[in-house]
Amino acid sequence: MPENKIRITVVVNGQATVVDANVNSPLGTIIPRALEQTGNTGQPPENWELRDAQGTLLDTSQKIASFHFPPDVHLFLNLKAGVGGLS
Repeated sequence: MPENKIRITVVVNGQATVVDANVNSPLGTIIPRALEQTGNTGQPPENWELRDAQGTLLDTSQKIASFHFPPDVHLFLNLKAGVGGLS
């Protein structure tokens, strides 16, 4: 894999997918790709949040490189609290 590329495993509502990303891009750029790859198109990307394996909410505006993810990283993409439910 080229030096500026990374493969990130994203678990979307329990379904894992691998997203290829540029380490110089904001972390949020992987959200639309992960949603598309898993068929989760009912909610827009801004209604989702990314967390690490410890459950820490990640700042999706930060560059991917700033997180220093290991090669086997797994991130978890879930709907934000209060989104998608009945009103």
